[in-house]
Amino acid sequence: MRHPASHISDHLLVYLTLSFIAGISMASRISLPEVTISHLCLGLFVFLSLLTVLHFLQWRKTIICMFLPCLSALGYYHGQLAFEIPQNPEHIFNRITGKTEVVVIGTLATSAEFDGKTSQVIVSTEYMRFHESPELQPTTGNILLHLQGPWPTALIPGDKLIIRADLKRPDSSRTPGVFDYAQHLARKGIWISGSVRSPLFVQKLEENQGTLHTLRYLPERIRTTIGDHIDISVPAENRGLYRAILTGDISRVDGVTLETFKGSGTFHILSISGLHMTIIFILLYTALYWLLNRSERLLFRYPLRKWATILCLPVLVGYGLLAGLNAPVFRAVIMSCVVIVAVCTDRPKSPSTLLACAALIILIVEPLALLTASFQLSFVATMAILFLFPALKKLILADSTTPSPRTWRQIVLNWLLAGLLVSTVATLATAPIILFAFNRFSPVGILANLLVEPLICLWSLPAGFLAIPFIFLQPDISTWLFRIGAVGLSAAVQATTFFSSLSFSTLWLPSPPMTLMIAFYAGLLGCSLCSLLTKTWIWISGMVVTACLLLMLLFPTFLRQSPVNSFQLSFLDVGQGSATLVEFPQGMTMLIDGGGSSSTKSSVGERVIARFLWHKGIRRLDAVVITHPHADHYNGLGFILERFSPKQLWVRDRLGHDENFRQLLRLAEEHQIAIVTPQEGLRFASDDKQGFFECVANVAFDKSTSTGAKETRNLTNKGVIIKACSKQYCALFPGDIERAEEQFLIDRGYDLRAGILLAPHHGSITSNSPEFLAAVSPDLMMVSAGRSERGNFPHGHLQDDCAQKGIELLTTAESGTLEAIIGQSHLQVFGYAKNRNNPLYSYEPVLVSKKIIAWP
Repeated sequence: MRHPASHISDHLLVYLTLSFIAGISMASRISLPEVTISHLCLGLFVFLSLLTVLHFLQWRKTIICMFLPCLSALGYYHGQLAFEIPQNPEHIFNRITGKTEVVVIGTLATSAEFDGKTSQVIVSTEYMRFHESPELQPTTGNILLHLQGPWPTALIPGDKLIIRADLKRPDSSRTPGVFDYAQHLARKGIWISGSVRSPLFVQKLEENQGTLHTLRYLPERIRTTIGDHIDISVPAENRGLYRAILTGDISRVDGVTLETFKGSGTFHILSISGLHMTIIFILLYTALYWLLNRSERLLFRYPLRKWATILCLPVLVGYGLLAGLNAPVFRAVIMSCVVIVAVCTDRPKSPSTLLACAALIILIVEPLALLTASFQLSFVATMAILFLFPALKKLILADSTTPSPRTWRQIVLNWLLAGLLVSTVATLATAPIILFAFNRFSPVGILANLLVEPLICLWSLPAGFLAIPFIFLQPDISTWLFRIGAVGLSAAVQATTFFSSLSFSTLWLPSPPMTLMIAFYAGLLGCSLCSLLTKTWIWISGMVVTACLLLMLLFPTFLRQSPVNSFQLSFLDVGQGSATLVEFPQGMTMLIDGGGSSSTKSSVGERVIARFLWHKGIRRLDAVVITHPHADHYNGLGFILERFSPKQLWVRDRLGHDENFRQLLRLAEEHQIAIVTPQEGLRFASDDKQGFFECVANVAFDKSTSTGAKETRNLTNKGVIIKACSKQYCALFPGDIERAEEQFLIDRGYDLRAGILLAPHHGSITSNSPEFLAAVSPDLMMVSAGRSERGNFPHGHLQDDCAQKGIELLTTAESGTLEAIIGQSHLQVFGYAKNRNNPLYSYEPVLVSKKIIAWP
C-alpha cells in the first residue's frame, strides 16, 4: 500500500492549504490568552528546529507529514492576529464608544454609492474633534458615512474633507441566524459608522495633492467617472445593472430587479467574480494574440501565446482596481494572476494545485475571508467545475481519433450539454452553503443561468468593457457601446422576471445542521476521488450526497435544533417592538407578535424573525398571535405568513386601526390562514398535558376599561392577553395594556399567575403597576425594547419595583435575544454576546439566569 506521505508529497500545496484553513477555522472557534499564544510561538520555533534536524537526517516522509500540523498552528496564529481589535489608542474605534457628534477631517476614500434615498461613502480619518472640545485629536481608521439624498457631485475620491457627523459603533440584532452587519463592516476594516444630517455639513478643504496621493485615488476617480457616464448613456432601468457588472456598485439596482435575480438563482452574476474576469481575459487575449500574430518577426521569434497571456495581467489588475477591489474582486484578481503566472512559467498546471495556491495567497492577505459565504461559494463552485473538467474536455474539444468531424449540430448540442452540466454541478455543490447563509434555494437557477449568463457575460459585459477607454477618447462611441450592451441587460431582466415568477422558483428552507453539511461535502469529496476509490465507495459517496441533499430540501422535523423535552420561550431582539417564539415539548410552535424597528429596506420579519426561525430548523408555525394592532407588534408578519403558513392567526378583532393591518388580514385570507378572534378561555393545544396556549381575556372594547378622554389614544394598546403553559409552568403575554386594563384584569379575578411575564408596553411607566406585578408574581420579567430607548423602556420605576419584589428583570436591549429553557427542574435563560465585545466574533449564547423551578 502506498505511504500517505507519498500522496501528500504529490499534492503538497493542497494539503498545506487545507491545514492552513483548519488553523484559521480553529481561531474562529477557540480563543486563547496571550500567554498561551506566546507559548505557541515558542513551540513553533522548536518544531521548525526539529524539522531542520530531520531534514539533515533525510527523513523526508516524516518531514512532509509534520509540515501539516505546523501549517495548522501558523493558520491559527494568523487567524488570532486577524481577530484582534485595533490596538492603537488613536484609532477611531478607541475614540468612539457611544453615539457622539464630532467634527472629522479626512480623505474621501471611495466613490459614493446611492440607492435612490441614501448615499454612503468611506472616509479615511486624520483628525477629529468632539462637539464639546475645541481641540483636534489625531485619528486613524476608516468610517462609513450615510447622507440622505445624493452625495455632492463636486466631492470626489482623494479630496480632503471636513465633516460634521454623528458617529457610533455599528450594531446588529443579537439574534442567532441573523446577518451580523457590525461583523461584516469590521471584516472590511470599518469599525465606526455614522450619519451626516445635511450636505452643508460636508466641506472640501483646499490642499496641494502630491503625485503619490493622486495615483493612490486615481482608480476610484476613474470609477466615479465611469459611473457618471453610465448614468448619462444607459437607460434608467439598466443603469444600476451596468454599474454592478462594471464597477462593482450594486447599490443602484432597484429592489424589484434584485429580487428577480435572487428568485431566479442568477444574483451571483451581478457580483464581479472569476466568471467576469475570465470573459474579459478571453476578450483581451483574443485581441492581443491577433495583433501580435500580424507580425512575422514576432511570430517566429517569440512565444506569442505567452506574451498575449502576460499582457492581459496588468489590464486585469487595473480592472480590479477600477471595480473597487472589494473581496470578490480581489479573489478573482488573485486567481487570475495565479493561473497566468502558472501558464507563462510552464509550471505544473494541476487545477487543484492552482486553486489551492490562490486560496492560500488570499487567506494570507485576508484570513477572515474564509468565514464569508462569498469566499466559500466561489471556491466550492470552482472545485465542482474542476471535477467536471475531464468530461467537459471530451464534450467541447474535438477527438483526433474520430475519423469523421463533428457537425455544427453536434457542436452546439455538446456546448449546451456542457453548460447544463456546469450549471447543475455548481448549483448543487453550493446549495448547502446557500441554504445555510441565505435560507433560499432556486431550482430554476440551473436553467436560468444558461440563458442569463450569456446575455450579461457574453454581450453586455464585453460591450461595457470596450466602452470604458472610449469614455476618455471618444464619448460618443462609448455611449453607443453602452446602449448596445443595455439591450442584453434588458433581455436578462425579462428572463429573470419570467423564471422568478414561477411558483416553484424559490424554496425557503431552514439552515441545514453542520453535521449534515459535513456529510454532504464528505460524500462529494468521495465522488471526486473516483480514480482512487473502488466503485462500491463511489456509489456509497453518491448515495450520501443524494440523501443529504434530500434531507436539506425536505427538512424533516427531527433535524430541528430545539432541546428535547423542554418548554422554550425565545424573546427576540427586534429593536423597539416585540416578537416571541414559543416551542412546546411535543413540537407545537407559535409566534406571539412580530414587529419591531423598521428603518431598513427589509421588514423585521424577513431580517430577524424568519432568520431565527430557520436557524432553529422551523419550517412551519402552528399559530401566530397579534396581541393588538400596533405596528411594532405586527409590521414583520407579512413575510412570516407567506413563508411559514401558520394554521391560525389570532387577532383581537378584524377591524384593525390602519390600512397596513387590514392588508395583513387580506394576506392571511389569500393564504387560507384561519383568522380567529379569541374570547376568554379559548385554547389552542395538540396535547394539554404537554402544553397549550389560551386567551386569558380580550379587553379590546370592554367598556369597563375605558379611560374617558384618553380612550382614543389607548384603544390600540388594548388587545388579547395570552398565557402559554407546559406542565403547569406558564408565561403571560399581556401586549401593551396599560394600568387601567391591568386593574380590570385584577378586579375580574382572572388567573394571571405565571413564572415568566413579558412586561406590558415594553416596560413603560404607563403600565406595570405594583398591583399587577403582585397578581402575576413572576420569577422572571422580560422586557422587549430597543437599545436607543434605555431609560424609558424599561422605566426606572419598574426596575425599582422588581428589585423590591425580588423579580429578576432581563431586557433584550442588554442581553440580546433571550431564550428561556424550562426543563424538568431548572429554568435557564441565555442571552447573546460576543467574545470580549469584539465585533469580529459571532454572537454566542451566554447564561444570564438560572433558577430552580418550584412546581405547584
